[in-house]
Amino acid sequence: MSASMKGVEMANKTTQKVPVNKDHFIEVLKLKNTSIRKLGEAYDRIERTEKTIRRCLDNGEMPPDLLDRIAKHLDVHPDYLSGAYNEKADEMEDAYLRVLFHSFMKPERYPYLLKAKSEIGYTTYFENILTMNDISMEMFQTLPPTKRVKFRQDLIVAILRVITEYFTHDALGNDLSETLLYCESMVGDSDPFSYFANLEGIGLSEDELYSSTQDRNMTDSERNLHQKYNIIEKE
Repeated sequence: MSASMKGVEMANKTTQKVPVNKDHFIEVLKLKNTSIRKLGEAYDRIERTEKTIRRCLDNGEMPPDLLDRIAKHLDVHPDYLSGAYNEKADEMEDAYLRVLFHSFMKPERYPYLLKAKSEIGYTTYFENILTMNDISMEMFQTLPPTKRVKFRQDLIVAILRVITEYFTHDALGNDLSETLLYCESMVGDSDPFSYFANLEGIGLSEDELYSSTQDRNMTDSERNLHQKYNIIEKE
């Protein structure tokens, strides 16, 4: 690639912007007890001046790396900070659901941790645990499907038992003891509706699973676990 083409490519990358709702952005700053001026003062973390941030907000868009740095600094999901979640809520046809969804849209429900977790994903998370303990996926695949499901269930319980010794709630405010009790109750369960059964090829298809989890009446603990492993929520 020639130097001129590289220059054009770099320019295109730098000009890519994401939409930002200024009013919502300012509202989030108020909820976080901060301001644009204070964001500018946090230059060591955000790497942009107050003037640059104001200009982006006035234009209704900003570079994704800037949005991400500000979101991380404020500990909120970038999509929540930009107002993208609000737009999705506004698109709901049912007025009651629209109001209900908005009522739940608080900063503490959308910490930056959700963004970080989405970039990992359960599959990578699981494979990394095996790798760090010198177990390859090839070794794991030699187990029968039902044992692979139980292995995943046992692993979650083992990790949660350690975590609950030191923490009572997770970053989203969920009671970890309730989550642990639910996970313990599911060990050995070969329910074809389960995410792990689906992963190991002995459950329902992804579409059938999604439809079933929507139709069933779920407990809060069950719903939290499904959301934790990205079973219900689909972007």
